[in-house]
This record gives sequence, C-alpha cells and structure tokens, in this order.
Amino acid sequence: MKRFFYSMLGVILTAALCTSVMAADYPKKPIKLIVNFSAGGTTDTAARLMASKATEVLNQAVICMNKKGAGGTLGVSEVARAKNDGYTVGTCNMPAIAIIPQIREVPYKPFKDLVQVCALMPYEYAILVRGDAPWNTWEELVEYTKKNPGKVTYGSVGTGTTNHLVTARIGKELGLDWKHVPFQGGVKATAALLGGHVDVINNTMASVVSSVRAGKLKALLITSEDRFTATPDVPTMKEKGFDFSQISYMSIVAPAGTPEPALKMISDAFKAATLDKGVLKSTGKLDLHPKFMEGKEYQALLEKLSKEWGGLLKDLGVKVK
Repeated sequence: MKRFFYSMLGVILTAALCTSVMAADYPKKPIKLIVNFSAGGTTDTAARLMASKATEVLNQAVICMNKKGAGGTLGVSEVARAKNDGYTVGTCNMPAIAIIPQIREVPYKPFKDLVQVCALMPYEYAILVRGDAPWNTWEELVEYTKKNPGKVTYGSVGTGTTNHLVTARIGKELGLDWKHVPFQGGVKATAALLGGHVDVINNTMASVVSSVRAGKLKALLITSEDRFTATPDVPTMKEKGFDFSQISYMSIVAPAGTPEPALKMISDAFKAATLDKGVLKSTGKLDLHPKFMEGKEYQALLEKLSKEWGGLLKDLGVKVK
C-alpha cells in the first residue's frame, strides 16, 4: 500500500513539475495559427489583426496559415490532427463544431478531438445583392422571389454554415423557393455575386464593407441582432418580425490534450488582443466587434447550439447523417 502511495505521489509531483517547467519555458518557438477560411475574408482579417497583438504578448511569433474549404472544417481537421504541444492552434467557426458534423462525416470528433481555447468575436452578417440589382428593400426581394419561384439563387460560404441555414430558414418561413449555391469561403461567394453568378449572398459585413461603401453591393437585411454602423438604415431580422437571428462566433481551438499552461497563455494573449485599442480601431472600421469569452463558457454554448440546430435541420430539408 505504501509503495502504491509513494508511486502515485511521484506521478503527481512529476506532472506538477513538468507543468511548472512548461509554464516558465513556453512558448520557446513560433505558434502556428491555422485560419480555416480564405485569405482576405473576415476570419483571416480578424485573425491576423489579433495574432499580431498576441505575438507581442507572448513574445513569440503567432504565424497565420490558411487552410480553407468545406465550410471551415478542413482547417479545423488539421488542428485536430496536430501534435498537442501548444504550438498549433486554429480559428474555428461555430458550424464546424455544432452543425456540419451532424450533416456529414468530418475527420474529427468535434467535442472530443478539440478544446475551445476561447471565443474572440461574433460574426456580423447580412443579406446582400449587387448595387445594380432591381431590389432596394428586403420587401422588394421577397416579392420578386415569390413571383419567380426557383429563379433566385443565393450563395453561402458552404453547406451547413449559418450563412446557408439561416437563409434557408428565412426562405422556409416566408415560403420562398430559392436555390442555394455553396462556395469555399466568403471571398468566392462575394466574387460570384459581383460577377452575376448568383443573385443574393449571406455574408459577413466585414468582408464586403468596402464594396458596400463603393456602391457595388447593397445590404437589404441584417441577419445579426443589431444594425451596423456602415449601413445604419438597413433593418435587422427581428425588426422584420423574425424570432431568430444569425449567431456564430470565431473561436480559437487546440488539439485535445494540449497542456493547460499553454492554453491559458494563448487565451490570455488573445484576450489582450480583443481589448487592444489598436486592434479595436482596425476591426471597428470593418464593423467587426471583438468580444472575448472563456473557452469553457463557449464550449457550453456550442453544446447548446448543437442541440438546437439538430432539431432544425430536418425541418429545413437538410439531410443528416
């Protein structure tokens, strides 16, 4: 019995010593931040702004590397496969954890293979059309779509994302017959809209704000909870009578088993980024509003959203696995 006691005590002391050593030594080399959407998009822009501040705080480079595709799940899967030593983390969108794994197979178990380090920012969304489109209000688009069933196409950043599903849910509630066209990220969806390949997109305002200000695009409906400073006259979904909004966060994830000291230091560094005046000034120009949330709190929210969307998918005609 004594031998067992001393053996266990040795294990505990060794673990504590290793943790202490890592906390003092970490990070001793650059940290890879896998961005799960394309360069130039909202996630990429926000990640690079915050990674710059995190680099200062950690006194070690946080290097962004893009891995786009499949609604954000390709980048997330690369994080899940990475060594859990604290030197690989990634950005993650809510659907990659809470929705898409319910629709199709993904190469990771969302609540087992990954740990939420922290949430950094809610995405801000809108329904957008080209600047020369014949519709200048949400009501005009709805009326046209009803009179021309099956003619209107809407683009999203991928099947199973909130861009896709919220727009589908809007269509279901209003009885709209419009067709979904998925793209690999918001940059390609916006390019398709500008090129006349789709009629409508649901996208983040940050990725299109310059085009909106230039008159190349116009927002008809804000699908997030609040109006945007860039389009103060455009109403929100709730103002138009809907009882739901488009909710999704950008978070930082790490491979399961990543040492707690590393998770804490990364979380603290990105928390500092969400409070930094320089970062906030830059994100504010894009109508992005960082809002930090602890990893465990966000994990609980993801589990709740997963259950909610699980109950809605079949109603929206989305096949579940």
